[in-house]
Amino acid sequence: MKKSLTSLLTTTVLATTVFTGCTNHKEALKVLPSELAIADDCRNQNKSFEYDCYDLIAYKNSFAQIRLGIIAQTKGNHTEAFQRYTIAQKKGNFYANALLADLYNKGEGVQKDKDKVIDLLKDVDEFDPIAAYKLAYYYLDKKDYTEAIELLEFAALNNVKKAQYELYKIYSEGTITKINLDRSKEWFKKYEDKSNSFISKIYGI
Repeated sequence: MKKSLTSLLTTTVLATTVFTGCTNHKEALKVLPSELAIADDCRNQNKSFEYDCYDLIAYKNSFAQIRLGIIAQTKGNHTEAFQRYTIAQKKGNFYANALLADLYNKGEGVQKDKDKVIDLLKDVDEFDPIAAYKLAYYYLDKKDYTEAIELLEFAALNNVKKAQYELYKIYSEGTITKINLDRSKEWFKKYEDKSNSFISKIYGI
């Protein structure tokens, strides 16, 4: 099923066209670099300046929409967060799927819908390491450990820190696979390096 994207971010910024389905997600990966770079130009130690900058470009920048949605969600403005994530998704930014899935999972701003959660994550799990990490727990619950570990390793290889920590535990505890202390140490070492967090690069946090 998976996925040999060891540095997804270097080729992943999204177009402003609407994309749906696997083929269109692949197309989205080809048109990248400008949108995320433009949003990153807003990042600033002065958070008020940063948020104003996102607001200024959000009409044409889906990453700005995502980051404003995260800010709104943090403040408990779940309806605004849902609206912003949906706009970003419709503009082709498949990183919005995992954020929308969180809202459906918690029933924040929308009615709880577990099926919708899984559909959103499965739609992008080959392209978004964050979605892959979240989807892994669905397979862990189903005791499909092979698929769960595959998803976690894809996420971990692309520097989703929580996935790296989960693999560290899996290989050190040996509850769902054989103990492998070398792999456990390897993943923990990567987890400790917080300088390359994929979530930080995408979500701006």
